[in-house]
Amino acid sequence: MGDLIKQEAATTEPVGTVGKNGVIFAVEPILSQPTQAWETLSKCLPSRDADKDYWWNLTGRHMAAMVCAAGYSAEKQLEALLYYYHWTVPYLGPSPVTNRGKSRWNSLLTVDGTPIEYSWKWNTATTKPDIRFTMEPMNRFTGTSLDPLNQLPSRELLYQLEKVLDTVDLTWVNYFFSAFFDHDTAKYVKEKAAGAHLVSSVSLAFEFVPKGLSLKTYFAPRKLGQVGLWPLAQWEAAIRGLEPNNLGLDTLDQFLASTSEGKLLSPFMLAVDNVAPAASRMKFYFQTPRTSFHSVREIMTMGGLITGLDRQLADLRELILAVTGLPADFPEDAEMPAADEKTYSPAAKDNFVDRPDLLSGYMYYFDIAPGARIPEIKFYTPTRHYGRDDRTLADGIVSWMEAKGRGAYGQAYLEMLESLAEHRKLSEGQGLQTYVSCLFKKNGELDITTYLAPEAYHAARHGNGQVANGYTTPGGP
Repeated sequence: MGDLIKQEAATTEPVGTVGKNGVIFAVEPILSQPTQAWETLSKCLPSRDADKDYWWNLTGRHMAAMVCAAGYSAEKQLEALLYYYHWTVPYLGPSPVTNRGKSRWNSLLTVDGTPIEYSWKWNTATTKPDIRFTMEPMNRFTGTSLDPLNQLPSRELLYQLEKVLDTVDLTWVNYFFSAFFDHDTAKYVKEKAAGAHLVSSVSLAFEFVPKGLSLKTYFAPRKLGQVGLWPLAQWEAAIRGLEPNNLGLDTLDQFLASTSEGKLLSPFMLAVDNVAPAASRMKFYFQTPRTSFHSVREIMTMGGLITGLDRQLADLRELILAVTGLPADFPEDAEMPAADEKTYSPAAKDNFVDRPDLLSGYMYYFDIAPGARIPEIKFYTPTRHYGRDDRTLADGIVSWMEAKGRGAYGQAYLEMLESLAEHRKLSEGQGLQTYVSCLFKKNGELDITTYLAPEAYHAARHGNGQVANGYTTPGGP
């Protein structure tokens, strides 16, 4: 699959303007290896403004590389890229070009504040990979007194998509906007002025799958006067206001209240499918500080409630070891060794000041879809915190895929990853691959997804190894 991505000589000189202390701020990202679909569209899509051109030239090329490497047909590649150009790029907000290498609103989607994260859902022995992305829509009013929680761009985009996509239904989305937030903007502005840390509260996910485009909305509640995180009781009241007799939530409540691992789970986000309520799902996200495989087993089986998972659990343990580089005899009751504290910059830690736990530990979601008594559970490991450098991590995942008869797209994935990392060597750092997730399917397979960060504010994208949104590169301060 070495010919999946067409090679093009990389530009070696930064393009842009020189600011204070000789720091170069790129007018457009320096990228290599455009795909044929990208080259075709670049001949006919017009330039817009500095921000949109920056995001298209950076993340649009990333998306082109991903759909190409995943084996999408030429028609589907063009379809995905045209959608991305028209409906995503305009909502990525101010770029590093117009704010001297820094973001005006640090999205919690990524540790450097980039408002978009990609995902590569791995192929099985009989299927191709699927490409997805999650974004926090932004505009020039994000974080201002007009929109202190940065929700208006998301609501505008949802409204526009509901008009053009027949499958989009915002019934649940509108309910949770009313349940999770207050609507006195002036009071939020006053809280911010008094020192409140207002951060990301809504994001949107898009999946380019064979049956078409699908859309999800993610919520992180923020009420006026809220101190710390919402307790479970408030989450439950909001969910049961929509689904009073949710059997999956009943089962989840029992697990959370009656088991030692369940009691350590802390809720932080809810996602819903933007479809008719009868077909929608609710994905309830939790974090735990526990990272032993004993903890993983207890949560994935809900304390033994779900049985018949021995083979899938064994495969998941092998995957975790492949990601972390730990030996096969690593004790199941031992916690995962964490990466160096320097993995996260001071700016990243400041951004997560209200949820520092989200930078470590494991995460899970419980799918409490209407009518289902036993939730489906997905496991997430933050590879930036527990993994190795991006090259070694990628090699480990590809080796696991090959051992399971799923290696058909391994080389294409590695080539795609190299094309995303034109600003640095994969072996020189962590963070391009942010999470690896696993869902146990009913047919015995593992649904594996790798999540990827554009690193738009990485200093190496902006020249001279200086600080950009809290990042430094070798040779910088």
